[in-house]
Amino acid sequence: MDVEEVDRETLYEQVWKEPMTKVAERYGVSSSYLSRVCKNLGVPKPERGHWAKIAAGKKVHVPKLPAPRPEDDLYWTTSGYPQPERNTVTPEPYKHSGTRPKSKKPAEIPSIHPLIRNVRELFLKAWDTGNGYLKPRKWNLVDIITSEKSLDRALEIANTIFLEFYRRSWAMKLEAYNFRFSRPTVDDRPNGGPERYSVSHWSPGRPTILYVGTVAIGLTLIEDSEPTEMARIDGEFLPVSVLSKKQVASHWTSRVDYPSGRFRLRAYSPYNGTTWQREWPIREDQDLSKLARKVAVELTKATSEIAEQYAAASDKARKARQEREEQLERMRIAEEERLRAEALAKSTEALESLISEWGKAKAMEGFFSQLQEKVESAPEHDKAHLVGRLEEARTLMRAPDVLQILKDWQTPEERYEARKKSKSRF
Repeated sequence: MDVEEVDRETLYEQVWKEPMTKVAERYGVSSSYLSRVCKNLGVPKPERGHWAKIAAGKKVHVPKLPAPRPEDDLYWTTSGYPQPERNTVTPEPYKHSGTRPKSKKPAEIPSIHPLIRNVRELFLKAWDTGNGYLKPRKWNLVDIITSEKSLDRALEIANTIFLEFYRRSWAMKLEAYNFRFSRPTVDDRPNGGPERYSVSHWSPGRPTILYVGTVAIGLTLIEDSEPTEMARIDGEFLPVSVLSKKQVASHWTSRVDYPSGRFRLRAYSPYNGTTWQREWPIREDQDLSKLARKVAVELTKATSEIAEQYAAASDKARKARQEREEQLERMRIAEEERLRAEALAKSTEALESLISEWGKAKAMEGFFSQLQEKVESAPEHDKAHLVGRLEEARTLMRAPDVLQILKDWQTPEERYEARKKSKSRF
């Protein structure tokens, strides 16, 4: 099946025109998959029993297609990989007035944010990393890099900050995998350092994305590491501080980066080609609610810079794409000229060969005609022998079939089209 691109408007018209099963069948997917596509695009779909009501002659309500939210996809492709720039709502600086969503009332705010609810056990189902950090087996989790010892603290921090965003009616989601967003790698060292090939942190399958108005902002909560004297006992690295002097004396020790229990929140621009990042260190005794409000205020201010970077990156990508298209066009023209020149040369060569064969055929025809005359005038006692010889010579030197050669000969245009067609297969 060829890859097909479908926009929100088209999909909306289709799912309200006929049952989802028929629409899904046309695209080669299941109805449940198409239902998720509708959700990702923010397209309302008929409720259960909708088509039965229509069949019974009852009136049904058909909602209008709402304007796309920042977190909504704009297109869906049957391949699952739409062009990033075509599937992204253009980010604009967050405005403090106008039609922005109102803050939620305390009664409307849950005690646990949806992205934090029921994730603790999933974080604990992790591979052993040997560096103290959890590496969950599940990919689709909120973006938190932490140790088992500090997991509860990490979830508390994330929940408090996320609920502040929830109160402001800012959407948050684990962004579906696509090419429009990217997540920077994580360094557990607050001040960075040389590359470490032995450290590989868990990376979520989907980045945690916050939408401040139309601007997408990626979030990662990171537990900082600190250089710690460690000893390897029974295959496990343990801090020297928790060991007895006897244990320390009988084992080799080394200094490694180990989870410290201190955290920092990293916010970043997920748009390809942008570089904006901001971090907030979190003290152990810090008022998390106050920190959450501070982060929210600073993120609203950052939307202007992110929007500017996005515009610049988009313009750069557009120019690069245009350059690439122009280069491909130049290459196409050069290849076409090469193929045409090749076709002309080969066609001319074949025609010259035909002319040569024609001359050869005429020469042979003349030779055997004259020889035939000589044989006919030969003495009778030699004639029978000479006639046999002549026939054998004719058989051996069969004249080329120039008419067949002419039929097989191709014009330059025919050769060009045939060569072009053969190359298009690869």
